[in-house]
Amino acid sequence: MGMDEGADFDDSVRSVGSYTDQGSVYQKRRLKSKIMEHPHYDYCVVGGGPSGLTVAYKLLQKGQKVVLIERDPRIGGLCKSYQYGGHIFDIGPKRFHTEDPIVMDFIDHVVQEHVLRIDRSTKVYFTGKYFEWPLQSKDFWKLPIGMSWKCLLDLLQKRTFQNEDSFHEYISFQYGETLYQNFFAPYTQKFLRWEPEDLHSNWATTGINRTIIDKRVKANSLFDIIKAMTLPQKVETKFLYPRTGGFGNFFEVLLGLCQHYDNFHVMFNDTLTRIDKQGSSFQILTTQGKELSFDQLIWSGNLNDLCTLITANGVPQLHYLNTIFYHLICKQEGFGNHGAQWIYVSQGDSLISRISCMKEFAPYTCQDGYYNITCEVTDSQSQAQYFDDPDRYTQPIVDELVDIAFLKDRKFVERIEFNRIVDTYPIYHKRYLKDFAAVTQIVKNFSHNIHLLGRCGAFWYNNSDHSMRMAIELAQELTGDHEHRFNYRRYF
Repeated sequence: MGMDEGADFDDSVRSVGSYTDQGSVYQKRRLKSKIMEHPHYDYCVVGGGPSGLTVAYKLLQKGQKVVLIERDPRIGGLCKSYQYGGHIFDIGPKRFHTEDPIVMDFIDHVVQEHVLRIDRSTKVYFTGKYFEWPLQSKDFWKLPIGMSWKCLLDLLQKRTFQNEDSFHEYISFQYGETLYQNFFAPYTQKFLRWEPEDLHSNWATTGINRTIIDKRVKANSLFDIIKAMTLPQKVETKFLYPRTGGFGNFFEVLLGLCQHYDNFHVMFNDTLTRIDKQGSSFQILTTQGKELSFDQLIWSGNLNDLCTLITANGVPQLHYLNTIFYHLICKQEGFGNHGAQWIYVSQGDSLISRISCMKEFAPYTCQDGYYNITCEVTDSQSQAQYFDDPDRYTQPIVDELVDIAFLKDRKFVERIEFNRIVDTYPIYHKRYLKDFAAVTQIVKNFSHNIHLLGRCGAFWYNNSDHSMRMAIELAQELTGDHEHRFNYRRYF
């Protein structure tokens, strides 16, 4: 029992609503986009996620003709929301948080203050117990006594960091070998489906250090964790979340803003099958048999797919993860007090890597008496274990929730749906920078008018806020508003 990407599309569109009364004409504008044909565009944007939609809109504001090609039946990328029986689920549930005035201005422009301001709540399931994250002083003593003492010894020992590319050495240097062996290594191997000893330290600096946002509370080292537990009180940070339709509604509204422009065309359920250079322009053929031409290509999709289109030679393969999002409609009485927006499940032999509780983001996402959750199961693209048959794992997911005492009993689960999403995370193995450099050189050799963008296209593990900032900067650079190149890898 479950649904693949886009299976509940019509129901989702009807439920989404709009901040500016655009939702009521969404289908009409989509039909209009389908029948409008421009023989030539200034820009072709591949991928309708946060970065692709944002750059398309900023280019349209500058008077450019833009075609956007999206492989799925809906826009949003990793920021879609789905509705099942009146319950709203986000895939990879998210929340806006930024102190960047450029991104904040853009968010305000789109949502027009139609947002909720919510608190942050994150937990970790570790050694059979639930811990607040960031850790509080009481949490440290919930650890097994032997592990607590080993952590303290790690703090006192002088550690060396010789190989700056090593994930293991970085984590051991920052947090100690005890936490590496017991927490970071098993969780990371389960999540990335990759041997931790072969991971680059950049996975730590992008995927772990970013989990703490409060300026007064840091967790970039074991010392930071101990120090944070001595703070007199928890530092509160407010996040933004749409008032209706789930997180994905933001991008539905952004699409509506794009569709106000007559020089915008969007193509769903389509991909490129051929790309040729015609002088200073490109000509493409799509899987639906459409032929288009344009001057510049902005690529936010899988880089391996782009390389297949532009070269017949063998190229290094960049590695991405796939993820199955299991959405569980559950009765509220089936849960205790372990709820949080995100709960990371550390044990390496579990299926679930993260649990998200929709009601903790916004109560309107759940019907009265319900407490709905999303469980994420990641999978390798080259050696898939779960992705090809996700329905097989619905009951094991429920059993696991009961085993970790998150759900009281399977009887409280009324319905399970799922979405299978490809290319959800880049994998930073030790050679990824060399492989990424080789791929980008192939792209440059083919044309300097191809621009890489977003989590997949720039091979940059980011949040939606960061994707939007990168897209805004790229649009400004392409339209001549400024000449400097935005260093998105140092943006954090």
